[in-house]
Amino acid sequence: MMNNLLYMISTSVIIGCILVLFYYCMKLLSAVINRGKSTREHKKIDETMSKLDNTILLSVMTVNKSMVDRLKESQSFFQQEKEEAFHEAKDRIMNIINEEEIQCLNTYIGNIDEWINNRIEYYVKILKK
Repeated sequence: MMNNLLYMISTSVIIGCILVLFYYCMKLLSAVINRGKSTREHKKIDETMSKLDNTILLSVMTVNKSMVDRLKESQSFFQQEKEEAFHEAKDRIMNIINEEEIQCLNTYIGNIDEWINNRIEYYVKILKK
């Protein structure tokens, strides 16, 4: 009777330990899977951000070469032409990036349109020097 009771208690403890171990193994496996997903998402965001930034830089450089330099040489580069150059660069950028990339970055940047405008201004200032 005592052996039987001892056997039941030890079996219950072992089963309980196995269940707890199984629970924590499942949590660990879930964390590893989520980390892998998170790493892939961050890599995709980094690649998309880099592509967008390069697109902005190349668009500003292209507009500078095709439009701004010519207007400056003819001394007819005024506020209206500056705005046209800005919109030309912005249109080029928006034609290159797709909606999926915008949505991907929107969750991290917030207002993607404002961010693009700021990057255009940044590259315009950098390229002036």
